[in-house]
Amino acid sequence: MEILGTLITVISLIVHIVQKINESSYGNDNGRSSYRDVTYEVVHEFTPEEKLENMNIDSLNICYKTAGINGFSIEKARHALLNNYGQTNFYIQDAIVRHNCMYVKVMHGIPYNSLNKCYGAAFSINFMTVNNGVSVYGSKKINADEELVFKEIANELINVIS
Repeated sequence: MEILGTLITVISLIVHIVQKINESSYGNDNGRSSYRDVTYEVVHEFTPEEKLENMNIDSLNICYKTAGINGFSIEKARHALLNNYGQTNFYIQDAIVRHNCMYVKVMHGIPYNSLNKCYGAAFSINFMTVNNGVSVYGSKKINADEELVFKEIANELINVIS
């Protein structure tokens, strides 16, 4: 008898959980269920400042590549990255220019040449006018595979903007 009571309690608990899941998925309007249509409309367009906040630019403090580029222009570099880059091993989601620095959001795979580009990363491309030097900074990675991918991305970014 005790087992039967426990079994009934467990079944009623499962039914209650399923009902709550259905209510949260489909809604409950006075006993009537209705499906909530979810559309993919843009409800908020992020400003460049909000995008930079999401990139966590303060963590971009590891230099992955440095090169000297004569006649460098940050605007030409942005144009080259957004319009002329073939985007085979990674693709550029956004590029925001601030003074002599460009923040680039990329989507990439691990390993570098993977078809699945599900990882996002931010890089900063800094131009030093004193020596015509361009440096690509990213965040620190503990995983050796990720660090290798970041070095490859930095090399490719330098190649595209040179």
